[in-house]
Amino acid sequence: MVNFRNAASAFQTLNGLICVYKPSCVPIKQVQHTIKTNLCRDLNKLPDRPREKRVEIVGATNEPMTVKLVPNYADDPLVCGPRYILEDIRCSWATHLGLFSSGVLLLGINEGTKLTYLINTSRLTRAYKIQGQLGKATDTFFWNGKTVERSAYGHVTREKIDRIVAYMQAAHQKAMYEQSGLHMESQTTYELASQGLLRPAHSKLPIIYGIKCVHFDSPNFTLEVQSVNEYDHYLWTLVHDLGIQLKTSAHCTGVQCIRQGKFTLDVALLRKHWQLEHIIDNMDRCRQILEENKNLMRPESARLSL
Repeated sequence: MVNFRNAASAFQTLNGLICVYKPSCVPIKQVQHTIKTNLCRDLNKLPDRPREKRVEIVGATNEPMTVKLVPNYADDPLVCGPRYILEDIRCSWATHLGLFSSGVLLLGINEGTKLTYLINTSRLTRAYKIQGQLGKATDTFFWNGKTVERSAYGHVTREKIDRIVAYMQAAHQKAMYEQSGLHMESQTTYELASQGLLRPAHSKLPIIYGIKCVHFDSPNFTLEVQSVNEYDHYLWTLVHDLGIQLKTSAHCTGVQCIRQGKFTLDVALLRKHWQLEHIIDNMDRCRQILEENKNLMRPESARLSL
C-alpha cells in the first residue's frame, strides 16, 4: 500500500499508463468515468493542503489598528467544493474494446495520455479468446442478434475445426503479402519477414497473425486469435465464416482480450481494485514493463503499405 503525505503529492504521481480489466457490457467511457470518480474520491479523502489565510485589519480608524491572519472561508471545501473533480484528471485509452468485449484495456492518466497515443500508432498485436457456438446463425453474428438459420452440427469434430482454422490462418497471411504487392518467394519478402511481424501502414485493415482452436465441447468451442487492427464485428465474422467452412452455422458468444503487447491478464486491475493505491501500484508495474521493453512502442518490424 502506498502512503502519501497529502493529496497533492498523490496527484503528482498520477502520470502514466495503467492496465485494467474491462468487463463485458460495460462501455469504455463508463470505465473511464468510474476510474476518474474513484480517483477523485480517494484524493479528497487524503489530508488536504493548508487552508489559505486572509489578512484582517481590526480597530477604529482613529486608533492604532491590529493586523492579523484569519482563516479564509472562501478556501474551505464546504464552500468552494471538493479539491479534486473529474475535470482535473485526463484519461484516454490506447486501443478500443467494444461494448460486448472484455479483457485487457490500456488507459493513460494525465501525462500518460501521450503513451496511449504512441501505443495506438505502434499497433501492438492483441490476443483474444473468442467463444462460439455451432448450430445457429444470427443477423449480427453475435448471440444477441436475431436467429436467421439453424443447422445440424453433429458431423463437426475437433480435427475438422483444426484443419479449417489452419487454412484460414494461411489464407490471411497469404492475402497480407498479396495486397502488399510482394511475391511470396521473393528475397524482399524474406528480408521483411525476418525483421519481425509485418504490420500494415493503414490502421483500418485487420490482419490475423495466428488462429487456433483451444477448446471444443460440441456445440461450444473457443478460438485463440492474434491480430492487429481488429474490431468486434470482424472477430464475430471469423466465427460465422468458420461455421460456413464447417458446412454448418455458428455465432459468437463472447470475446475476451487476453493480451496486448506485453500486457497480459496478470497485470490487469479488476473493477474492485480501481482505487488510488492499486492504480498507482499498477502504474509503476506498467512503467517497469515499458522500461524492460523499450522497443515496444517503436517496433522495428517492417510496415507494409497495404
